[in-house]
Amino acid sequence: MQLSWTFRIVKRIKQLRTTGVPFELSGAAGHIVVLLTLIVLGGLLFPFGRLIGSALAAETQIAKTEKMLKKKGLDGVKPVRGDSTFIGTLHPTLKAAEADWSIPRLTGTFGHAFSFSMKIGDGAVWQQANIDWWLLWDMITDIGYEFQEFQIVRNQKQPAPTPEELQNIKDQTWEKVRASIDRGIPAIAWQPMTVAQRDSGVSAYGWASLVGYDETENTYTVRHQHYTTEYTVPYDQFGSTDPVGWYCVMVLGEKKPLNRMALEIKSLQHAIAFAHGTRFDLKDAPYAVDAIGFAAYELWKQALERGDVDVGFTEHAAWILWEMREHAAAYLREITDHFPEASSRALSDAATFYDAEIKAVVKLVNICKGHERKHETFTTSIKN
Repeated sequence: MQLSWTFRIVKRIKQLRTTGVPFELSGAAGHIVVLLTLIVLGGLLFPFGRLIGSALAAETQIAKTEKMLKKKGLDGVKPVRGDSTFIGTLHPTLKAAEADWSIPRLTGTFGHAFSFSMKIGDGAVWQQANIDWWLLWDMITDIGYEFQEFQIVRNQKQPAPTPEELQNIKDQTWEKVRASIDRGIPAIAWQPMTVAQRDSGVSAYGWASLVGYDETENTYTVRHQHYTTEYTVPYDQFGSTDPVGWYCVMVLGEKKPLNRMALEIKSLQHAIAFAHGTRFDLKDAPYAVDAIGFAAYELWKQALERGDVDVGFTEHAAWILWEMREHAAAYLREITDHFPEASSRALSDAATFYDAEIKAVVKLVNICKGHERKHETFTTSIKN
């Protein structure tokens, strides 16, 4: 319609030229034709311009969508605060799989609730070490789930893996972790930080949760219970921040039958072994300690009496012991209904005993808190 209208105007102007229209009018008519032509062509091109713009916008949106599809994170999934980084990351993993495990039950099952270790000398002790990265393997197969483990240790007596082998296992891990996150379940990783990140202040020691991934950047998103700033790490660039170069990632697998009674009995047997110092042979422990259980209490008492440990260490050790024994009491009360009456009563009595121990530990914590100079040893007046 617009084109035919323009052609009629052009035809009329030609007629005017043949009939001797003045030059000025003829020139003006020419300008009008050009103007009208531009208007008409503009009207025709404008829809095409809009169409092209829409296509470009759609292409941009597709690119954004593709990028989003290559990136995923689990909102609201984060490690639980506590001294054990293993329990802190295992709990949200099981919770994401809708498994019914409380923190006290996990600490009772793996042994943290009943453990206590001590060293001779400066007294510095990582209380959870021998459970968090050694004894856990004794129990993790019994909690009702399969676990896929991807592990490499580079700095031990056996030959180190080749670069190709190392890359291969990290590529396999990358695939399985992404699939797990797509199912809504985080993975568990040992110190997922590069050496450069560690040296720059990222203190994600122990276990951490892998809660997201970015296929464009080839990175995991990491959340740690003590280093509380979320960060990303290249999927194949960690595993070199501890002395043995341990790379370890665990992915929760399929659910399997759980014999709860057998598991509780095994856990209680381990609790007794912790108390008597027989849960493991001291010379086999990857993290060296001088005593566990009752013997550790005695060693600690002697160190306090000699003034060999300072107030700050004692306060820290007491805080950890307080946390562990609270879990012990709660765990025993949680499992009482699964036992016959006589056993249930004995478990309740044991929980009450832990309540009394907690009161004594809290008293020690308060004594330490009231002492301003944390690096001093205990004086006779404080000990009294």
